[in-house]
Parts: sequence; C-alpha cells; structure tokens
Amino acid sequence: MTITRSPAFGPFSAGLAQGTRVLPEYDGGSIVNVTASILQAFGCEPPSAPLRTDLLDPAVLSQAPGGVVCLVVDALGLAQLQAGLAASRAPRLQRFIDEHGLPRRLTSIFPSTTTAALTSLATAQPPSKHGILGHVLWIEEVRAACNVLHFTPVGRPDQPIDDDLLRCEPTIHERVAAAGFDSVAITAAAYEGTAFTNLLQRGGEFVGYQTQSQMPYLLEQTLSAKSGQGRCFVGMYWPHIDTIAHVYGPDLPEAPCEASALELEFVDQMIGHTADICRRYRCALLITADHGQASLDPHLSCSLPRDLLANLRQRPAGGRRAAYLACDHPDELAQSVVPHASDLLPMDEVIDAGWFGGPLSPVFRQRIGDWLALAHDGVQFLIDDGDGVFPQLGGHAGLTPHEMEVPLLLAPAD
Repeated sequence: MTITRSPAFGPFSAGLAQGTRVLPEYDGGSIVNVTASILQAFGCEPPSAPLRTDLLDPAVLSQAPGGVVCLVVDALGLAQLQAGLAASRAPRLQRFIDEHGLPRRLTSIFPSTTTAALTSLATAQPPSKHGILGHVLWIEEVRAACNVLHFTPVGRPDQPIDDDLLRCEPTIHERVAAAGFDSVAITAAAYEGTAFTNLLQRGGEFVGYQTQSQMPYLLEQTLSAKSGQGRCFVGMYWPHIDTIAHVYGPDLPEAPCEASALELEFVDQMIGHTADICRRYRCALLITADHGQASLDPHLSCSLPRDLLANLRQRPAGGRRAAYLACDHPDELAQSVVPHASDLLPMDEVIDAGWFGGPLSPVFRQRIGDWLALAHDGVQFLIDDGDGVFPQLGGHAGLTPHEMEVPLLLAPAD
C-alpha cells in the first residue's frame, strides 16, 4: 500500500487496505490554504498557512487591481478534469491552461465531503478547528445524529436544530469585510436563508442564480457595480458536477461516464465566460474544487445490519465512505461485516495522526465516535433509517486520489 503523506503528520501504525491513500496537506497544499492566501491578499491575518509559493505567488492575488474571484466547482477532482481535457470535452479550460499553466495539484481535507470541505474553504481552517467533521454528526446537545446540510436530526427533517450549535470560525466574508473590502457570494438562489449557507456565507452579500447561465452574468453585474469602489472578493459556487456524479458516476480515465462528461462541457462554457469577465475587470481568478469523486460499485455496498446498529451507542455519523462508529465493545465490530468492507481504525489514532488537522475540542470529539470505518475502494456504507437504502455510483469522503486530489487553476488579473 502507498500513502502520500505530508511531513506534518505523525506516525500512524494502523494498517490500511491495498491501494494509494492521499492525506491532506494542511501545511500549504490543501484547499484550506487557498482561502488563507485570499485572506492574505486582502491584508487579513489568515488563521492557517497560505499556499506554498511553488503553488501560488502571493503577489498574483494581492496586486490584482479589481480583487479576487474564486470559483468552487463541487466535486471537480483533478482526475475528472484531466479525463475531460484528454477527451477534448473542455476546450475553454484547455485554452485557459495553455495561457496560464497546468493545474496545480491540491488536496482536499479529511473527510473529503462537501459539508466539511466547504466549511474549510469558507473559514481557512481544517475540520479540527471548525468542527464540521462530516455529513452526519452526533450532536450531544440534542442527543441525535444530525444531517449538517439540513441542520436536522436524521429521520426528522421537520425538527431543525439551533443554528448556534454548529456555528464556527469567522468566514472569509466576515474577515474581508472587517478589513474594509466588499465581499460577495454567488450561489444557487435556492440556498438563500438555509442554515448551512448561513454558516458558510455570514458577512457576505448574497447573490442567487436560478440557472448556470446566470452565473457569469451575475458576476459581471457584481463587478460592474463594485467598479471604482476598490478591490473586492467574490466567491462563486457550482454544485452539479457532484450531483451528476453521485447519480451516474464520475467521469474518470478508467471509468468514463457520459453524463458527467456532458456536465463538464456546460461548466467549461461557464468558466470561459467567467475568465473573460475577470480579465475585463482586472480580477485574479482562482478555480478549484472542494473534493473529487470515486466510482462506487452498488454490488459492493455494505448495509449495516440492525443487530450491529443496536449494539452501537448511537446512530453512526460520517457518511457512505467514512463511517464514524460509537461502540463500547470492539469485539462486536471485529466480528461484523465492517472489517470486510473497510479499514477499521481507532478514532483517537486518526485524530493523533492529524487527519482532521489537529486535536479536537471535547465538544467536537463527541461528534465522531470511537472508530473510523474507512471504506475500501468501490465500497459504500448504507443505513436504513426507515425509508430504504439508495446506493450511489459515485461518492467521496475517503482518502483515495480520486476523492482527495483537486485542481487549482489560476489566471492573473493582467
């Protein structure tokens, strides 16, 4: 087995399954550091290290007269981008690369899942600091496993929890605004006012789109309105490569998927327009992703049996590719289906090894149980909460290269 390890990580003796695993490079090569670099460009003291200088020259952002635009394309992993380029599905991105250089390789965070990764991009902090440690977390204050996207207990979507229970570090918008600059979030109009969006975009001016074609239009409207008022920050977010890949599978070199490739073609058009607008308004443009996606085989799905769930202290947290289990009797886990489908790792060792980015506060530690079940390649965990189980063809949260490696594309202002 091969592990790509950052020097910041300590020894970790637990064995992992065959295959390559990529650990987060929180010390300057991850999505956390992208936001730290943007904060630095606006004169803010970032809470984490900025990107290494071999990945980004700080002057490219700090000297951009119009400011900085950062486009996050959910689940556009490095492998999926490379597959699209090799198949000539993204001509505008290819032209972008020809003009500005090859994509830099970054890592996501652990777990490489949307809730945790977008919060890291919003705060420039690893999960250990912001506490959003997965898609589902055990929230001791309400004694329930809660869906972080919806801020509701699993199985009880009509009973929202208090937003303050998951409120975390200051956002990039709050920090940039406090430094005296305008800060704008362009995202789906349907997200406006939702608890998770409020968590990510506090302090920013919300601009909502209905369709993809509106994104560059709204960017131009925003930059035109800010023109002459000094530099600004604009964060943009597109979710649907992730949506399509969950349903049909990601488009990867070894596993092509036409549905995901077609979605990239539409994203390619949007990026082309976005790059042209940034050039006109003399803004630096960063393009990255929160995580990638790996292909999943529904036939390898591991449904957690009721007798195992009954012996856990609480419903599992985490997600399909990285389940968090609270169990007082490890022998029961060892004799279950879990070790056949995953690497079963002591959570304290995972924390000590730095996978989440550092030590956890007692409140955060309660959210993730005693054991990490890190799913094997192609495997997903399924739990029937009363409405059946629904295997997916693409997923993330694990440490495979397809899940962890994301691109960084950069266009200077001039």
